[in-house]
Amino acid sequence: MVLSGAQTFIKAAFEDADVWGEAATAMTVPNSTEFTFGQGVDFTISRNNNKSRVYGTGARNAQETVALQYSSNVSINGTLSNVYWLLGVLGANADAGSVGAYTHTYTEADVVPTFTAWARSSFTTPKNELLRGVVIDKLTLSTAVNEPVSFSLDCMCRYDSLNEDSESAVTEIEKIFTFAGGVLQTPTGTTIANIQNIGLTITNNAELVYQTGSRFANAYVVKNREYGFKMTVAVSDYTLLSRLYDGTTTSTAPGTGNGEIASLTLTFTNSNSDTIVFTFTGVHFNEDSNPRSANEVIKQDITGWCNALTNCVYTNDVETAPAAATNVD
Repeated sequence: MVLSGAQTFIKAAFEDADVWGEAATAMTVPNSTEFTFGQGVDFTISRNNNKSRVYGTGARNAQETVALQYSSNVSINGTLSNVYWLLGVLGANADAGSVGAYTHTYTEADVVPTFTAWARSSFTTPKNELLRGVVIDKLTLSTAVNEPVSFSLDCMCRYDSLNEDSESAVTEIEKIFTFAGGVLQTPTGTTIANIQNIGLTITNNAELVYQTGSRFANAYVVKNREYGFKMTVAVSDYTLLSRLYDGTTTSTAPGTGNGEIASLTLTFTNSNSDTIVFTFTGVHFNEDSNPRSANEVIKQDITGWCNALTNCVYTNDVETAPAAATNVD
C-alpha cells in the first residue's frame, strides 16, 4: 500500500544522558514525556552507509565494497506552536509560574540532551522508524508579513532501526504563533518599527564522535554556539544605519569600536496569550543592504549576531515541560 505523508507522524522524548554509555544498537528507550514538534510538521530522514569501492591493479571494476561509518540525519519543519524542543537546542529548563501562566525558562548549557524520535507510517504492516541519540545541530525560526512563524530543526542521529511496537501520535494542543504577534526590540524596550520579516538561527555546531570497533557513533559534542539574526525593515529614518555604524542611534559614520548593542528581545504572542520571549546580549549589526527602486518601498536588509542568550521564556497553560529521561543507571 502506497501512502502519502498525511498517513505518517513524528514524535519524540528526551533521553537520559547515560544512554550514551550503552551500545548504539541497545539504547534504552526513554521513559520521559513524549512531545510533538508543532503544527503543520513535515520531516525528512536521510541515511548514508558511507560505502566505499576498492579498486586495485589488474581490473577496471571494483574488487570489493566496504561499509564505513553509518550516519543518519533528520530535518523537521513546521509551524511554531510550542518550543519544547528548545531543551535539545539550549540544554536547560526551569519550570515555574501558576495556573494559566506556567513558565518554562530555557537557558544555555554546555551539553544538550538528545532525544529519541518515532517516525511512524501506516503501511499494511505499520512500523516505526526509531531514531536514537538525535542531536539538534541547528534551529531556524522565520516569519514575514502575512505568515505564521516557521521553524526548522536540523539534526543528526546516532542510530536508527525499524520496529513494530504500537505507537500513537501526540496531539498538539497549542495555538500557532504568527508574524502579527511578533515584536523585535533592540536594545530591549526599544521596538523596531516597520519590520517586514524576521529570521533567527541558533547553531550548536554538533559533531558525532566515532571510535574503533563500531560503525556507529560513540559520543557527541556541541562546539561553538552561534546566534544569528536577519531582518528586513521598511525604512523611515536612519536609526538602524546609525546602529550599524557604532551601535548608537546618533552616529553619522562608522565608529572605531565594535558597535555592540546591549540586548535584543524577540517576542511572539499567540491567540491563546501564550508567549515566547528570547532575550539576547552582545548584539551586533554586521551587514546592511539598502536597495532603491522607483516602484518599491525602500527597505533595509540587516544581518548580524548575538554573543549570548540570557534565556527564552515560554509561557503557556502546561505546568511541566518535557524533560530528560531518568531510566538509565
